[in-house]
Parts: sequence; C-alpha cells; structure tokens
Amino acid sequence: MTFFVGIDSGGTHTNMRLITPEGEQKSIPELDRSLSSNRSNTDLREVLRDIFASILSFTRGEATCVWINAAGYSAATKKRFDDLLQEVVGDVGNLQIGISNDAIGLLLAHDSEYVVTIAGTGSVSMARTPSGGVVKRGGDEWVVADYGSAFWLGLTGIRSAYSAWEGGPDTALLKCLLERYRSFSEENDEHDTGPQVQAIARSLGSLGSNLKPIVASFAPDVTRQAELGDEESQKIVRRAADELASASARVYREVAAQAEGRVVMPRFLISGSVAYRSPFYLETVKSSLDQFLFDVRENIDHAVELNHQLNGLSEALSLAKRLEDGPPIPQLVAQFPYAVLRSS
Repeated sequence: MTFFVGIDSGGTHTNMRLITPEGEQKSIPELDRSLSSNRSNTDLREVLRDIFASILSFTRGEATCVWINAAGYSAATKKRFDDLLQEVVGDVGNLQIGISNDAIGLLLAHDSEYVVTIAGTGSVSMARTPSGGVVKRGGDEWVVADYGSAFWLGLTGIRSAYSAWEGGPDTALLKCLLERYRSFSEENDEHDTGPQVQAIARSLGSLGSNLKPIVASFAPDVTRQAELGDEESQKIVRRAADELASASARVYREVAAQAEGRVVMPRFLISGSVAYRSPFYLETVKSSLDQFLFDVRENIDHAVELNHQLNGLSEALSLAKRLEDGPPIPQLVAQFPYAVLRSS
C-alpha cells in the first residue's frame, strides 16, 4: 500500500497534494517559499525539510512515491538539488522521489508535441518531440525572457504607474501602486504622492533576490484594472498576451517542422496563476494565438486547442504514480534532466 504525493514548486509558492492508499485526495498546506534557483543552499534545505515534514505527518513513514516539479531544477542545478534532496531524505521513511523542472514535469506527464506554457512568476514555452528532444522558448530569466509572466506584467505596470505620476498617460495603476507597496515608503503625505512614488521605486530597486516575487505580486492589479476598463492596463495585458502567444506559437511551428510532413495538431496548455485567475488575460492570449496560427488553422481546418490550469499538481501526481506502476517516464535529451532517488 503506497501513498502518492505531487509537488508543484514554482517561482514563489509550493503546492502539495497527497493520495492515500485508499484513493482519498488530501491537500497539504501551501508553503509560501519555493524551490527556485536563486535561493541559497541553506534556504533550499529548509524548504525541502518543510516539504517532507508535511508529507511524513500524513504518511507516518509508510511507502510513498513523490514527484517534485521545481522551478529551479535544470541541467546547471541538477547536482546541487539532487545532493540536497538526498541529504534531507537520506534516512527518512520509505520514499521514492522524482524531481524535474516544473515545465519538464508537465512535458513528461503529457503526450509528445503538446505545447506547454507556464505563465506564473516567470514564463516558458516547451514541447517534447517523439524522439525525446525538447523545443523551448523563454525560461532564461527576466533580463532576456519571462514573456507575458506575472513579473513582466508587474514590472510593466509599475513603470506605467510611475509614468503617470511623471505626467504620462493617466492610469488607475498609480493608485494601485501606492496601495500595494505603501509599506515600502515612510512618506505619509496623502496630498503629495511624489515622495511616496519615489520611495517605493527606490525600495523596489534595492530588493536583490526578493525582487521577482514582489514585483510579480503587482500583476493581479494590472489584470484586474484591465478587466475594469483601464486603457493603459489593457495595453499592458495585450502586449503580455502577444509575447506569450508568440513564444508558444514558435514552439509549435518548430515541432511541426520536425514532423516531416505529418500533421501536428495545435494543442496548447497554459499553467499558472496569471491566465487561471484573469479571464481577460486568458481570452487575450487565446485570441492572439489564433492570429499567430491563422495559416495553420486554415491549412488543417482545425481550431487551436487551448487548455488552462492553475498549477502542475495533477501532472506531478501522475508522475508519482508512474514511479510505482508505470508506464515508463520518457527519457529526454541531456540538457533537460530529471532524477529518481530513494531514501536509504
């Protein structure tokens, strides 16, 4: 009798779900920290310990299969994560554990040629080919990518609010900025917002490794104001949706080109809080994707299929079950690794 646990650890939070040997699903409390690559070994070790302490409170040392989709896991960080994971679970219970990047976990759990896009704190679009290759756009941090992500929306929204304060186009985002980041400013003069805006800007600019999640927290303000009709917010969301849809369409076109004349259906999944929580954003991405793939729809007479979900928990659970029951988890090219470990 085996417990199964799926873990989705993105850029900000860690979500967990457990299935008992009797088939009952249980949600494990969310952690407000994650397995992202910008954390120190000490931080990662603490997050892993919290994760497995929560799991053991349910399983009591019984046989358990766990799959972790971790945003920070990559070819460059594989040894670091594997060593920390083995250290934490070395003598804890009867565990079999798989770990991969969060996007790779989605690819492994779905059919090949299915385009998976994560749009949470950061973003990436990927698909795997039948031969185990991976086509990827984005995923290399905000300096060069993170197309249409919560960070992209948050940063662009903050800049729009700052521009409005300087005399640029009016937007409700200025008020949102002052409300959301009020604690970042010691200025309290409600009649002179200038010092508050400047103090917030300087504080955000000095956040260091905490910058990304805090800036990304402004994304819901941007999407909400877009839904309420704020023109500047709508422009931001449309640009974000275009960037994300463009990356996803480029992945599809490359996968289709490798199919050597075989028709590849335009099937897409968006996973992450941005599209899941904002109907305006989701519809805008869908419309943009339809436009980018207009020729494809015309040639194969088939609509673009776009599914969306909040996170990768269901895929992580599916992979956890496959650790015990199969079918085998697909092998990918070396630059997109995963690992399967056992506690001792």
